[in-house]
Amino acid sequence: MKPLLLACCAALLPAGPARAQPYLPPEAVVREAVQQSPEVQAADAARRGAQARADGLRVGTHETVVRAIGQRRWVRDGVHERFVEGQIAVERPLRLWGKAEADAQLADATGATGRVAAQDARHEAARRLLTLWFAALRAGQVRQAAQDNAAAAAELARITERRVRAGDAARLDAELAQAEQARMQAALAAARANEQAALADLRARFPGLGDSAELPADLAAPLPESPTQPPGQLRSHYIEHSHELLLARADEDLALRLARRTDLERRPDPTVGVFASSERGGAERLAGVSLSVPLGSTYRQAQAQAAAADADAALSRRLAAERRLGADFDVLWSQLEGRRAAAQAQAAAAALQRSTAERALRAYRAGESGLAELLAVRRSLADALLAERLARSEALESDSRLRLDLHRLWDFDE
Repeated sequence: MKPLLLACCAALLPAGPARAQPYLPPEAVVREAVQQSPEVQAADAARRGAQARADGLRVGTHETVVRAIGQRRWVRDGVHERFVEGQIAVERPLRLWGKAEADAQLADATGATGRVAAQDARHEAARRLLTLWFAALRAGQVRQAAQDNAAAAAELARITERRVRAGDAARLDAELAQAEQARMQAALAAARANEQAALADLRARFPGLGDSAELPADLAAPLPESPTQPPGQLRSHYIEHSHELLLARADEDLALRLARRTDLERRPDPTVGVFASSERGGAERLAGVSLSVPLGSTYRQAQAQAAAADADAALSRRLAAERRLGADFDVLWSQLEGRRAAAQAQAAAAALQRSTAERALRAYRAGESGLAELLAVRRSLADALLAERLARSEALESDSRLRLDLHRLWDFDE
């Protein structure tokens, strides 16, 4: 128990990048599983779509228009005459009033939003993978504890049976030992079923993971070392590098640029063109320049006001994200501290309970105590050992989750 106690006394967060931990899957496997996630692939497709829309915004919607007109003229002024006439015109809307620059800025913001959204999708997939991995890990720890308890109950049943045959114990003791063995076998069957269900859930969502051989049999590895940064600096880093905040900022920037671009639309773009026509069968030819300007209405003003309101809403969402992320860090840090203390206390309790159980077993073998007392002690030991396993796994999960959100574990930003 000494290495376990020393490990539990250590703080959990490192100052630098996280080292590979034996209780976590390999990073290359995680990267592949995250990349193959349907949510991540959908986000990548959305990123490509956002980039294509950004390219379109940069070029603009203004296009050159070629217009051709063909007609016939009938003249009935004494002599009936017919003439073939035609006109061809080339027109092009102009982006004025700084709209081309605003479109370029809007394109940059659109592409940036798509990239941050794809990064956020990868991070969320890694979070889900981590949660499912530790759920399977805990289920495996429960199954391992139940397996140890079942083996101990079987050994106790054999000892009791030998004592009954030797006349040192009553038949009732043998029946009690057999009942305890059956109870432990039932608990083991339930634990195995729960473990298989957790592994199936992990495999279904991330097919590259979920092999029971990949999960560690125990969690005896030393816990990570304490960070050099104070919690306040970690809190600032947590907030500033959060994908949620980065995405909220990107959405705010996009809304602001869209509002500016929509406000510029209150000034309509003129359309300039040149034309040439032939009349009276070519006897008359004309060439000229055309200019058309749409007359703005209250619709353009309403669109500008709506875009400004959307920008205000994006600002409020960004402020709300900052507050929520600060609260999330406080919760994660408190959980980490509490679970670390719980793991330390559970390790100490398990060590004391194991010593008590060993003395109780020696007393039972010597005939100094009854089976009922031994069973009570053994059940307390089983509960203490399981609580120790679960407390340690919860502490490791809190540590891994905070490392992940601090981008010191599985950082797949591209």
